[in-house]
This record gives sequence, C-alpha cells and structure tokens, in this order.
Amino acid sequence: MDMKKVSEKKLILKAKKDISAFGEIYEKYFPKINNFLYHRVKDDATKNEIVSNIFFKMMNNLPKYRFVNEQKCSFSSWLFRIAINETNQYFRSEKRNQVIRDMLREKINNAGDKLIDLDYDSLKEAIQALPLYEQNLISLRFFEKMKYKEIAEILKQKEGTIKVQMHRTLEKLRDFLQGDLSNEKI
Repeated sequence: MDMKKVSEKKLILKAKKDISAFGEIYEKYFPKINNFLYHRVKDDATKNEIVSNIFFKMMNNLPKYRFVNEQKCSFSSWLFRIAINETNQYFRSEKRNQVIRDMLREKINNAGDKLIDLDYDSLKEAIQALPLYEQNLISLRFFEKMKYKEIAEILKQKEGTIKVQMHRTLEKLRDFLQGDLSNEKI
C-alpha cells in the first residue's frame, strides 16, 4: 500500500476524532483548492470566501467521509467535489455568465473579427463564459494539471468521456476566442 495514502488516511481518521488535527488537512489541501479557485473567480475576496466555505463544509462533513473504495473516490477527489459544488453554487447565485458573455462580445466587436492581443484576463473571461461543467474541465486539466483519469474520478465519468468532452470544450473555447459568435450558446 502506498505510504502517502496510509499517512493521509491516518490524518483523516485523527481529524475525525480530534478537530485540532483539521489544521494539518487544511495546510495540505489549501494550496490546491486555492489555486483551483484562483483560475475560476476574478475577485480575491470572493475566492477567499468560497475557499472558506469549502473547508467549512469539509470540516462539517468529515465524519461522514468513508474509505469505501479509495481507487474510485480518494479524499482529494471528495474535497474537489465539494470545491466544484461550492464554485458552481456561487456562479448560479450570481448569474454572472450572461454579464461575462456580453463583455466578451463587446471586446470582440471593438477588436474586429478576432481577439488579436489575447491576454490572460481575456482567456479567463472566455473560460468563465463556458457552462460550469466545462469550466471545471478546463480548470482541473490545465490549472490543476490533473490527468484525465483523475478528472474522471472527480466527475464520476469514464476517462474516454472526459477526453471527448475536453476536446469539444477546447474547440468551443477556440472558436469563441476567434470571434465566432454565430453560436449563441457558449
């Protein structure tokens, strides 16, 4: 058995019994979760609030976490599911997608047919204009540098399905960034 998984399992079991051990889990996973949200949320205050909510929910639900089949659902996958759900909830409640689409259309109209000077902010806005599921795919694959297998585990999909969805998402993003707004539904 992998020593890394053994020590993680001990840490989680310890945290279930003693809330003071929660700090060790927080220190281990905070950078990953914070980085995941950095690429999804523009405003630092909002990002920090969502990260806090994720760890609060993790702490409250830690007693419910079970080591049933660690091959299918590791602790990391479980925590990223909480992160995805919290992020999605934020975007649903804010209904930001329409505002972002309008801003991008205005940028494209001002720049002509294509975005010639594509910068990180433009890319980030374009990603945020995608449906939430596709935003998660992009973030997990490119910003979190996860393998397709890991993404499939987190999203409870087959690896081949994730690869196809990623390909379609990247095509949609490329077309959108090149100014193809004929497809109203990004």
